[in-house]
Amino acid sequence: MRRARVLATAGAALLLASCSNRPNDLRDNRYYKDVDTPATSASVEPPAVRPAPMPAAKLSEPPKPRDLAEFALTAADLATEGVQRTGTADTSTLARLPDCDVSLGSARAGYQTTWTYPTGATVRQYVAEFDGPADRVVAAVYDGLKCGKYKEMTVRKPVMAADGQVSWCATSTKQDICTAVKADGQRLSVVSVTAATEIKAQQAVTRIAPLAATALERNS
Repeated sequence: MRRARVLATAGAALLLASCSNRPNDLRDNRYYKDVDTPATSASVEPPAVRPAPMPAAKLSEPPKPRDLAEFALTAADLATEGVQRTGTADTSTLARLPDCDVSLGSARAGYQTTWTYPTGATVRQYVAEFDGPADRVVAAVYDGLKCGKYKEMTVRKPVMAADGQVSWCATSTKQDICTAVKADGQRLSVVSVTAATEIKAQQAVTRIAPLAATALERNS
């Protein structure tokens, strides 16, 4: 009987030892717990590549006005008139004509020159550039001229030539002024001759106006 108990005790010990290969530690109930597996790191996606911003479209700018001296009368043009240049060119714009107060519109650029005869008579030219067709300004000058008295001057009826040129004379007891206005594209030429008599002023502007028209067109 005693031998049988010894064998039973020994068999139980062998059975407990063969149940598991884990360390026999039951103090904190870790015996039957699964071994913790390390957490796998989540895959990190690369940041989305944003397309480069498109460059802002450049605003269209209006073309710069050309040098209006290219379209003005020169000493060579006026060589047969015997005139001399007086002073320097004036690049301001002229809103109205002084001999009849007619409007010349709103020009984007202007160029004024003065020439003097030995007799004291003068030639004044004004070249202007507009944003639109200059022949509209010429038509407005023709319609805006008021015949009759303007201050001390008597304004003659304007004449519209076949080529679109408008001319007229304004006279007084002190001086006489004859003027011719011609357009080409966006540019305008105004030639005024001031002389002691109307006939002299008219003859001079009749000679010079075609020269100014040629100058206005030669560099277009």
